[in-house]
Amino acid sequence: MAVDERVQQYAELLLDWNRRLNLTGARSMAALDPHLADAQRLLSLDWSGVKSVIDIGSGGGLPAIPLAIQLPQIRFTLVEADRRKAAFLEHVGGTLALQNVAVLVGRAEILGHDPAFRERFDRATARAVAPPAVLLELALPFVRVGGLLIDQVGEVDPLALVAAARRLGGGTPSLHRVTAGLMLLVAKESPTPAEYPRRPGIPARRPLE
Repeated sequence: MAVDERVQQYAELLLDWNRRLNLTGARSMAALDPHLADAQRLLSLDWSGVKSVIDIGSGGGLPAIPLAIQLPQIRFTLVEADRRKAAFLEHVGGTLALQNVAVLVGRAEILGHDPAFRERFDRATARAVAPPAVLLELALPFVRVGGLLIDQVGEVDPLALVAAARRLGGGTPSLHRVTAGLMLLVAKESPTPAEYPRRPGIPARRPLE
């Protein structure tokens, strides 16, 4: 099946399951197209040498599923705490025969301390999961030193995130505009201290400053 056909089939599955689950605010293909385009914009980054990506709070599969379709040589691990949404992601992976996709059911605050996943990934991605300061704590523990966190965001002041990024082993956050979208990029410069991420719910209630 061609790449474009797989992306189209994924979009149809997303809209179908969205009738039963709250996977996306889009209710039609026309409304979903901009979200698919947002995922495609991540392909403007250099993916050479990247072998593994973890996607935090995958939900409906954006941006991870379109990226996995486009980048079959890279292993994608999708983290989703909601079992019903995780079932959707597993259904998509099976239906589209995405052998490079695995789904983890659980919370990032817990999985981030598991040696099987902690600092094991070249990149982490996320989209509309949590405010940037919260997402830094959820995602950076998974990224190896030398890796990169990519968060698709709205308008945000990256300078306001410098202290939080540093506490988690990240470099100075930078904001990149690609067409109509924004990407917050944070390089992993040193290991994340063992106390992060904090217990479930605490990062959201008390974001790092």
